[in-house]
Amino acid sequence: MWKRYQWPSMPPMALPDDWRMTETLCAFLTETWFAADMPEAICERLSAIATLKEYPAGTTVVSEGTACRELGVILSGRIALRLTLPGVGEQTILTIDDGDLFGWSALLPESIATSTGVTLVPTTALVFESEPLMRLLAEDPEVASAIYPRVLVAVTRRLQATRTQLLDLYRAGHDPW
Repeated sequence: MWKRYQWPSMPPMALPDDWRMTETLCAFLTETWFAADMPEAICERLSAIATLKEYPAGTTVVSEGTACRELGVILSGRIALRLTLPGVGEQTILTIDDGDLFGWSALLPESIATSTGVTLVPTTALVFESEPLMRLLAEDPEVASAIYPRVLVAVTRRLQATRTQLLDLYRAGHDPW
């Protein structure tokens, strides 16, 4: 299970409703590709509903086929995305790391995870619970217009990585099956 620590190299932070916590979480978030150019006001509104979580290696952060209740942005670490394949079992299809998203199904009305995410190393993430995030996106068009294009970039990055794997898998002279 995850442990809620503050950033590993920093002294304990204030309570989440303290403005300094929001400011610190915003600073962490903007260090990722996901939010590097995000306007500060939007970053602060997002950070106000975020939780900093640290997961030990081997922790399942999202499970294929179950309700996905959190969207996470990896601040540091690596997560293996795995699919359950008939007759084979769980297979890693991709690894994601700093700045990448996990649990993006939490943004969908039918929030069923399409893969399992397991930390490969100790991983720190900024995590958003689905309900407060969806409420913020519905109520604040500025936040929604900043987040949705970034999520699409994350989806595109994931699709490009999958395409590259498929090209390698089906390269000339190689029969994967």
